Amino acid sequence: MAVSYAAVASLLTAFSSLEKLSLPPDCSIRLKRRVLPSLKDQALSTRLGVAPGRCGFAVACLPSTTESEPIDPTKLYISGLSFRTSKDGLIDAFKNYGQLVEVNLVMDRIAKRSRGFAFLRYSNEEESRKAIEGMHGKFLDGRVIFVEVCKPRSTVPRQPKRSPLQY
Repeated sequence: MAVSYAAVASLLTAFSSLEKLSLPPDCSIRLKRRVLPSLKDQALSTRLGVAPGRCGFAVACLPSTTESEPIDPTKLYISGLSFRTSKDGLIDAFKNYGQLVEVNLVMDRIAKRSRGFAFLRYSNEEESRKAIEGMHGKFLDGRVIFVEVCKPRSTVPRQPKRSPLQY
């Protein structure tokens, strides 16, 4: 009897709500259809109840994507900074827009210079909005800088690290 992929997905979703699969409540279910090789995954195929070499379904528990980190409107991301920009220079440029609570100029440990971006936090949202309006697209140390509200790390796409041969 052939069972469709959608039918298995709906059954597993129903079973997870009954906790028969004992999945944590903050997980979403992802199904991946795969052919199990005859020798390498024989123990796995036995546990899943699928004959080796036949088609089976693997269940993966991934963190739910519906709940994301809240965006902090007081934290700003500044990009396009010059390598000569110092923490004091950054403070001098942005202190006119309100009270700075935190200043983090990201430094290159080896070269001992700025990596070209920084994070700032103001005491309230109004001050950070003024800083975005006042400094976005302006020159600082000979470079045009870009100021925006900092996005949570989970929403920023990560690029895989490249080996030196791929350049």
